[in-house]
Amino acid sequence: MNIQNGDVVRLAGSVTLAEFGLALCDDDGEMLEIDGEVMRVLPQWVDVRIKRMLKTVSFAAPMEGAIRRMVRREEVLEVLDGEARLWPNAAALKGVSDEREGKVSKVAAPVFWTVGVDEIPMS
Repeated sequence: MNIQNGDVVRLAGSVTLAEFGLALCDDDGEMLEIDGEVMRVLPQWVDVRIKRMLKTVSFAAPMEGAIRRMVRREEVLEVLDGEARLWPNAAALKGVSDEREGKVSKVAAPVFWTVGVDEIPMS
């Protein structure tokens, strides 16, 4: 595979584990694969920039930023078309991954229940 500076690449699940500290899987049991932008290509390593939300201080909300990480060449799975995705946090990884893959979320439609009451008791 020919990797060049500026390419958006899909990264192996081992990079997701290293970046977020969790082994997260999709609905099929496959490890989630994040993507990033190639900043530099070395003989055995690839320097990638992963867009994600960063918490700079404990009292402030997370803000959009990026992490640069050196990954092994075998952890780069393929070159993607389009821009690199923003990976917000571990809880939202699956939603972003499903959106990238064009999968429909398997979340059940909300059910609203009503209870008929003849009279509201006075207290």
